[in-house]
Amino acid sequence: MGTRRRNQEPTLDRPVKGRHGRKLTRGRLAVGSAAGLVAVGAVVWMQSGEQAAQATAPAAQAASVSFTAGRLTYTPDKLGNKIPDFSSAGYRGGQASIPNAPVALRLEARASGDDTARIQAALDQAAALKPTGGVRGAVLLGPGSFRVKASLKIAGGVVLRGSGTAGDGTLLVAQGTPGSLITMGSDASYTRVGRRAAITDAYVPVGATKLTVDDASAFRAGETIVVQRPTTRAWITAIGMDKIPGGEGWQPNSGMLSVRTVTAVTGKTLTLDAPVTTAIESRYGGGTAWHYRLDGQVAHAGVENLAADATAFTKDPDYGRPDGGKNREAGAFASRLLTVNAARDVWAKDVKLTRFGSGFYVNDNASRVTIERAADLNMAVPDGLAPPPAFMIGGQQVLVRDTTVTGDHVHAWTTRAFAAGPNVFTRSTATSLSGTGQVDAGPHMRWGSGTLYDQLTIKSSDGAFIAANAFDGGTGHGWQGANNVFWNTKAATYTILAPPTANNWGFGITGKQVPGKHDAELPAKPSVGTVVSPNVPVEPAGLFEQQVRERR
Repeated sequence: MGTRRRNQEPTLDRPVKGRHGRKLTRGRLAVGSAAGLVAVGAVVWMQSGEQAAQATAPAAQAASVSFTAGRLTYTPDKLGNKIPDFSSAGYRGGQASIPNAPVALRLEARASGDDTARIQAALDQAAALKPTGGVRGAVLLGPGSFRVKASLKIAGGVVLRGSGTAGDGTLLVAQGTPGSLITMGSDASYTRVGRRAAITDAYVPVGATKLTVDDASAFRAGETIVVQRPTTRAWITAIGMDKIPGGEGWQPNSGMLSVRTVTAVTGKTLTLDAPVTTAIESRYGGGTAWHYRLDGQVAHAGVENLAADATAFTKDPDYGRPDGGKNREAGAFASRLLTVNAARDVWAKDVKLTRFGSGFYVNDNASRVTIERAADLNMAVPDGLAPPPAFMIGGQQVLVRDTTVTGDHVHAWTTRAFAAGPNVFTRSTATSLSGTGQVDAGPHMRWGSGTLYDQLTIKSSDGAFIAANAFDGGTGHGWQGANNVFWNTKAATYTILAPPTANNWGFGITGKQVPGKHDAELPAKPSVGTVVSPNVPVEPAGLFEQQVRERR
């Protein structure tokens, strides 16, 4: 992946870019003794049914959650930060099922020839239909193979549907230069419309759904807005990201852009449909709320019920080269089935990928996305290349559920820089093909915020869940993520560290606790995140499922 830095100072008038490219880190966690890490934590307790569970974090500081009499109880820390509610992740914010689009056109497989143009023509024809409830219709591909070059474009209200993922179903056969076989939405920016309302709270804690602005007269319930928390010089210094060597220190930029729906306006207080996942602090520049325009955004579109094979992509001469120069638009990192750009309320379900270098990318200008029952199998990663991601998520309210990953030297489930959350990976498994390959999961770089890693299993002797400080790894990735929750996960090792001004939590996490690879290089020893009930699962089995039940 290419690297596009957020180096500009925050501005009121410049359109705010809604995506971040980056290279993958060269950093890796060293497997070593965790005795030093565990020793620094005090013991706190959490009730899970009748069982008290041990934790390794300062009791006076850590927010926590308990489960008693079938309900979750959230205990905030002294600043009011609490475990976020992730239940709004997914299509329509989890408030509606994915629709079953009626078939508008059907295409049959042919024995030979490129099928890209005729599939695109059918998608365009479906896009001209009148929508019902936002849905226009599905283009159904019959059984057999369809040869496709990147990239098919799916418009709002249109579904690309196959006839199954098995051998007698529909197979998209990748052709030509590696790229995304399917793309939803434009590569657009969030552009402010109207004035910015300044957030006047001195501190808006993690998990909060209410904030106060200087003037709420322009806001109405039901509107979708951006809540912006810029990355300022003061905050960069406070979290030590100005000390990364080699000129890779973080720079002030537009920061975290959280797309939220206003559910109520009371005086100057806005109530939002989803929580803040990184605290908004006046001492570090505060934040603003504003209306936006996102050109080229699609909605109610999907990809479903098909398989795809990218073996042909691996023959490209640039496939195994580092992620730079020409290979920014080619190679293993570009080899994927689906890229979701400017989109809201879209999905991919019942899809199977084979021999892709990556898999699924959800960029920062996307929201309320569901990816479920998706398999990224036998990921094709050349020797010497940085690990590509099977599922790379940015933006907010993204749900990745019931997925399978197989491969060696891969990031199974990870997030983009300044991902605003809340996002969810749940009920999924990743397996090393060799049994010893690097397979990991967790935030990737630059403060991916508010993601739940829930009921995930990594099967490899070099499997790991990681939320740490990558420092100068990659392009100065630094603190990979903040306010992430690991819930009943299993891997050979894990590292859960707490960035300054934030935290990361592990509940019922199974594996050996190890330090981060870069810990010895850091200017100060990193703090350990909150680890509750290590190697003993907690109740409920799935945090996301329980939060959804309680929300309803």
